[in-house]
Amino acid sequence: MKSPFKLICLLPLVLAIISCDKEDIKISPKKAILGKWELRQEGVSLDNLLDVSPSGYTEFLNDSSYRNYDYDSKKYTYGDYTLNDSMLVYYYYALDIDQVDTIAESYYYSFDKEYKTLTLDIDALAMFDYFVYRKK
Repeated sequence: MKSPFKLICLLPLVLAIISCDKEDIKISPKKAILGKWELRQEGVSLDNLLDVSPSGYTEFLNDSSYRNYDYDSKKYTYGDYTLNDSMLVYYYYALDIDQVDTIAESYYYSFDKEYKTLTLDIDALAMFDYFVYRKK
């Protein structure tokens, strides 16, 4: 007699777990950005994007650093990044004779529902404002 009562009480919990969809799963941006990303589109607006052939990839690492790999030269360049709720900031370093200059570029970012596409909107006046990356 107690077993059917327990089953009836557990039924809503089981149904809730089964009905959970992949779309309900949220990944933190700091985890979603990790990995290799290739530039696939760029443009002046999201309605006006041009397809581009990847010339390399950007790999975001756990330690808040990134490395860009160029397919033609087969060389890496390195930098650091920060990521908060709305902004991704790239830091790269320009070597001068006497000093190292830190240059920062800020982007608003968004991911698609599966975290396979990363869209960046530069926070400055630029020739192209939007960049769409696909996870490699």
